[in-house]
Amino acid sequence: MRTQTSGFVWLALSLLAGACANDPEYIPGPGNLEATGMEVDAEGELIGVRAELRLPFETETAEDRTERDLRTTELEVAVPYVKVGDVAVSVEWTIKNLDAEPGVARVQLNGANEFFSYDPSMIVLSLDDEAPPTPGLDGDVPIHVPANGVVSGLFREDQVLEASIDLDQITRGNVSPFAATLRVDKNATEFQPLTPPMPGDEAYVQTPVGIAIPREAFAHLVRVDLVFKPDHHMVLEYTVRIRDVRGIVDDMLLAAPMEQLHGFDIQPYAP
Repeated sequence: MRTQTSGFVWLALSLLAGACANDPEYIPGPGNLEATGMEVDAEGELIGVRAELRLPFETETAEDRTERDLRTTELEVAVPYVKVGDVAVSVEWTIKNLDAEPGVARVQLNGANEFFSYDPSMIVLSLDDEAPPTPGLDGDVPIHVPANGVVSGLFREDQVLEASIDLDQITRGNVSPFAATLRVDKNATEFQPLTPPMPGDEAYVQTPVGIAIPREAFAHLVRVDLVFKPDHHMVLEYTVRIRDVRGIVDDMLLAAPMEQLHGFDIQPYAP
């Protein structure tokens, strides 16, 4: 009877530990994004206002680093500290129209993994003036907001997962942003890097190069970037929701001292 009771206690504790590991934490955006709808570029296109939110990961332990280095040697590809599957992230947002007229807004999701950041406004894929702009990782669809109204939405966990994989394919794999964002790759088991793109050379064809990167080496976002483009005076509020599957998110979240958080050497992606 004592053994059975101990078994029940062990099972209960195990279930409790699993539940705690997957309990979501909520990180409010440090500030709202506000735009009047009058911010345009020389061509009359709306210029978005931007926000970046760095996810608060603990400093990598020496044991984890040693294990990661071993896997990097075995796989012959760089294994990131924060991998796909380590966390599950979603982004909740709310748009408030401060205007007495209805309007349209767009919310674009971008971000950075520990290797590269992705800002489509800084990436030139074609020298043709008529070429479509480089796409964001997700979102950027028209959202109709009533006069003095409020609209809420969400980038789901599976969308942020897809965005993470797309970003890794685009940056480490040299996959076209159009191809990466149009395909559904959230269940991909690997991706094949290609030779670097050559904007302006219409005859050039990318070819496979190097070793395919397996899923266990896919990098997850470590920073969430949002671009907000309303055509009337509006405000965007957002909150990042994170489930710490692996146990590497700092308990203090954004209140943690900087020296307590892992520092990443992130480079801007520029093909």
